[in-house]
Amino acid sequence: MDDRHHHEVAKWERRWIAISGLMTLSFVILIAYSLATEGAHIAQSAARGSPDTLLQQAMFTDPGVRVVGPNQLQVSIVGQAFVWVPETIRVPQGAEVEFYLTARDVIHGWQVENTNLNVEVIPGEVSRLRTSFDEVGTYRVTCNEYCGIGHQNMLGWIEVVPASQWAADTAAEGAAVGEVMAEGGAGVDGAAVYAANCASCHGPAGAGIAGAFPPLAEHAADIAVTDGGRDYLIDAMLYGLMGPIVVDGVSYNGVMPAWGQLADAEIAAVIDHIVGLGGPAADPFTADEVAAQRGRGLSAADVLAIRQQVLP
Repeated sequence: MDDRHHHEVAKWERRWIAISGLMTLSFVILIAYSLATEGAHIAQSAARGSPDTLLQQAMFTDPGVRVVGPNQLQVSIVGQAFVWVPETIRVPQGAEVEFYLTARDVIHGWQVENTNLNVEVIPGEVSRLRTSFDEVGTYRVTCNEYCGIGHQNMLGWIEVVPASQWAADTAAEGAAVGEVMAEGGAGVDGAAVYAANCASCHGPAGAGIAGAFPPLAEHAADIAVTDGGRDYLIDAMLYGLMGPIVVDGVSYNGVMPAWGQLADAEIAAVIDHIVGLGGPAADPFTADEVAAQRGRGLSAADVLAIRQQVLP
């Protein structure tokens, strides 16, 4: 190959390398933009198990909207041929809404039109995503995974109303947000919070997983009536727990994540549920108790030290 041909080939090689580099850079920018603007709407797996077991959880035996904190809602939805249960969800504008979705029979696709909400709904898995709706209106929900001969009829609706209208309507029904929160954990479904956040490690009945995750049933009830035990249970939820512990004669050495992102009423309700899994009833935990423990800046290792003092 003479020099003229060599330079011509080299020129086109440089051009194609530049074009390839620009295309790669464009894809990276688009991915980064998508993650920055839509990342909060990517669904995560909250729990796995047999479909029958998951569907027995309180949040799915009675799916719908629950108030879990000031301007915070929890919505559970079950997909089944050929309907979303419940079919219509009503939420206030601007509220933080956490969706939990699972399927009863086959795989469905939960897509909210005119939004970036698109979740594959799988039997035996609970998908979780958190979002808010800034525009008042009615959003149609469709199934975008073919699920049978009636697939095209599988529609749902999300009605977004002004926050003032939501508060007025909720108050008229005797369940205003302020009233719910004043009750502490009593207005929150602790079993639903447990199923969504704790059951995947500690089991639906709190039996734990041998050698990996300690049992909660009975053990939590014993702690609740121990001097300092109530504060410790709250601290463990707020700040996590890390290090070696012994439960029922079995050693565990792992990390429990902090759940401080949950509302005070959610934490109170889930501790009530855990304490009641296998032990005597204790005085109900309250949102005020949880609020009093927040902001202490504890680490998971600090909570371990507190545990060693409560349970020497």
